[in-house]
Amino acid sequence: MPHEKPGLSARGRSDHRMRPLRLRVDRILCPSSRTPLEVEFHYTEADPLVVLMELHPPEGGVVPWTLSRDLLFDGTEEPSGMGDVRLWPSLARGRRVVHMRLEGHDRSCLLQIDRGQLEKWLLETFDRVHPGTEFSWMDWDAGVAALVEGKRNQP
Repeated sequence: MPHEKPGLSARGRSDHRMRPLRLRVDRILCPSSRTPLEVEFHYTEADPLVVLMELHPPEGGVVPWTLSRDLLFDGTEEPSGMGDVRLWPSLARGRRVVHMRLEGHDRSCLLQIDRGQLEKWLLETFDRVHPGTEFSWMDWDAGVAALVEGKRNQP
């Protein structure tokens, strides 16, 4: 799904951003046509459940997507996801890759991502925030307050 700002943040912890993963990926237009696309993956302890992916199309601008970190990792091992984001591991020209299909606003995009680089970077995120401990990093009081405040500001 396109990027949406979550309401929860890390409780009492500084926002330690790790280095983003910058990749040149292939956007698959049809089986015989590909175009290179710059992609950046961002992870921060302040939002430990998600990875922000920014697509940088050649015509300019940035297209942000918020992805589940678990979904992204699962997609390096087996088919995962449904709806707006689907991933599956594959081989392409003898290389280990992950295919990612993004759908939204009546458009879709199929990306081919180097699996080794993505896995290595995701494992670094697991070193920062171990799987299964993400909820202990959340400031639930601030999240509930943001939801209540948002509700008050609606017409």
